[in-house]
Amino acid sequence: MGHETPRSFARSTGFVTSGEEQIYYEVAGEGEPVVFCHGAGGNHANWYHQVPAFVPEYRVITWDHRGFGRSTDHAASSGPLVAVSDLAALLDHLEVDRAHLVGQSMGGWTILGFALKHPDRVRSLVFANTIAGIQLPDTSDETQQARERVAAALLDPNLPVGFDHPCFAPGFAEQEPARAFLYMQFSSLAPPTPMSALLGLIEVSYTAEDLEQLACPVLFVIGALDPLFTPRDIRRAASFVPGARVVEIPGSGHSPYFEDPERWNQAVQDFLQAVSSAGNAS
Repeated sequence: MGHETPRSFARSTGFVTSGEEQIYYEVAGEGEPVVFCHGAGGNHANWYHQVPAFVPEYRVITWDHRGFGRSTDHAASSGPLVAVSDLAALLDHLEVDRAHLVGQSMGGWTILGFALKHPDRVRSLVFANTIAGIQLPDTSDETQQARERVAAALLDPNLPVGFDHPCFAPGFAEQEPARAFLYMQFSSLAPPTPMSALLGLIEVSYTAEDLEQLACPVLFVIGALDPLFTPRDIRRAASFVPGARVVEIPGSGHSPYFEDPERWNQAVQDFLQAVSSAGNAS
């Protein structure tokens, strides 16, 4: 079950140096660390539905990938591989030995790459609406076209108000125009999505053999109407991960953490609590 959101909670912010760049982060609450890694076009602020909900039980860490939000990208090097190094630098700076990692869309590449490189530092993985670079043969033309539409939307700073963003379920913007506009505003508060980050999602991939190395609990969360990473593709990706669990959020598109945060939060909290309970029992 969920926990009552506190009326106030301590929160700290800062930057950590990674290579030549400054990586922005925020920390709230105490307990087991949970790190939220945003998707392309997003930043730490996207998790405003999650931070208050998880703070009663966890030390919640949000951050901006290189070239997103308030993090710099002077060398134009943003991408999945360097994100792994940035996340390691962040956890070192915060003196976090092990953490639960949550990755939305692009963030899935980050946490999978990190888990494969630093398995002893990962308590669990939550892949939210992402195939995380897992190789899937025979991707359909329809899926590829949907991904191209999303990429075009992420690179367009002048989307018309009321635009039914492909990251949402059909009709969401019409039913929730203020929230849809807010979603677009998050992206407007930062530089345009780095092209290197989008290209990296194509260039970086992981095989079934890579996934056999994962020893931590894994959850895949699916938006039932996601056109970018379809339920079929995500279930195929999950089938390569030993013991992976799958939860589908009905009526949601590519961003159920934003579209239906109560259900999304509950699904992730139930998973984290099960992981903690299993650990305490062993």
